[in-house]
Amino acid sequence: MSFKYTNYLICSVILTNWKMIHMTKQYMISKNTLIGIAISTFLIGIIIGGIIGYFASPTDGENFDLPEMDSFRMGFMPTSPENVDTVTTNAEELASFLSSKMGIDVEIYPITNGYEDLILAFQNGQIDAAFMDGGPAHFVIEGGWGNVMLAELRSANNQPYYDSVAWVRANSNIDSLSTMLDGSYISSHTSATGTAGMIMPIGTLIDEGYMQTQSDDDTQTLLARYFASSEIGGSYGGALQRVLDGQADVAFVRDTTPTDLFPDRVDELRLLHTFGRVPSHPIVVSSQLAEGWRFRFVNAMLELNMPENVDLLSSLYGAPGLVGANNVHIKDLSDAIRNLPWLEDEILG
Repeated sequence: MSFKYTNYLICSVILTNWKMIHMTKQYMISKNTLIGIAISTFLIGIIIGGIIGYFASPTDGENFDLPEMDSFRMGFMPTSPENVDTVTTNAEELASFLSSKMGIDVEIYPITNGYEDLILAFQNGQIDAAFMDGGPAHFVIEGGWGNVMLAELRSANNQPYYDSVAWVRANSNIDSLSTMLDGSYISSHTSATGTAGMIMPIGTLIDEGYMQTQSDDDTQTLLARYFASSEIGGSYGGALQRVLDGQADVAFVRDTTPTDLFPDRVDELRLLHTFGRVPSHPIVVSSQLAEGWRFRFVNAMLELNMPENVDLLSSLYGAPGLVGANNVHIKDLSDAIRNLPWLEDEILG
């Protein structure tokens, strides 16, 4: 990455934070807090810019080379098979917006086989950027086919992350991770490859020595050694519902699931453990994309933070804004994934 592009990213973050000050009322963020973020980020930008010896501004991107392209190919992942039409419709609106800002046709890359399609598209140079989940993004980055350039903010905390946690019933006998894993209890997960519901907690438990893997393990055999049985809830609510109804003893979900989905039953639950931060949806850009087009894409996407554009962004996955990011955004998750060597086969089917 060139010095010019590095400075551009610094300025983009500064610009993003400044724009978000004007969104205070809509997202319930303290104006003083946002001003502090903007000022601190600005000072960091000045220091780094002084070292490098070059100060960029958004208009400097026009000096980048822009190799001719027939179109810019953008990938969107449906959050579930049931809402694929809605996501596609909203994606078409975003594609039109990006096209007007970037000066090039923006096409939606067709998805028919989940994340496997997106990963293979990056591998084969068939896609330029995509909204992804952290797990699949890890494999794209590990393969050298793309890099994180942006990340969504979460509406619950206005941060680009949330915590993976374990909830038990308030009167549960489970008082430690060791007790939880003694083979007597039933676990509940969002899915077999869910980030907060499986990858982060199980990967962390392995990393911290609470669980031991064997050479022929997969997720099912590993869980069977430490739990009486394991349930798949299909969603955050489904996983936690099993604990509330007494069908399971511990649920691995995101931190805000009780207050988000069961506000009247929060007193029935107890937080057992926090495993780590789960990254919000990263936006991954192909490593084959020319620097000038990367600049134009990131700059156009950051314009979605403007009040007049943010509804278009939130119509996709509910995010109230975007921030500049890099591969560090998914580092904790990547560390957890490396403790589950069979996971790539499970994700790719």
